[in-house]
Amino acid sequence: MGGISGTVAIDAEPEAVWEVLADPHYVPRLYPDMLNIKLEPEGRVSAGQRRTLTGRAGKRMIQFRTKVSEVVPPKRLVIEGCPGGAFESFTQIVELSKSDSGTDAKVSFRFKVSSTYFGIGFDPLTLERMAEDNQRIYVNNLKELSELKRV
Repeated sequence: MGGISGTVAIDAEPEAVWEVLADPHYVPRLYPDMLNIKLEPEGRVSAGQRRTLTGRAGKRMIQFRTKVSEVVPPKRLVIEGCPGGAFESFTQIVELSKSDSGTDAKVSFRFKVSSTYFGIGFDPLTLERMAEDNQRIYVNNLKELSELKRV
């Protein structure tokens, strides 16, 4: 099982960080290899919302499905994988807390790449590293997007 976890200091109030997390249109901007997202129901993040995400792994288009399992604005967001797609299992937890400099965002990703989805000829270790790289960039992009000053 792969994944990353850590805490990043964001120079913005928790509500500003939450705006990035709650708006699904930011998802393709957060993950570098994400192409689009489809939602059921449409709209801002809500408990029970199902997501179908399309991205790329090298030159191959992939899909994975998730469900928003917990929403506590502006403090906690939990997204879990659904059957089918590129991940056999997937959990994303983002916890926000106010700090002297703005917000501390504790981010955790845990996943297992689906060997059934990719089949023979794909190196699971390479796919795991690609997914971890996407998750690291997600954290950096969350920081950068949240720190943008609104006009």
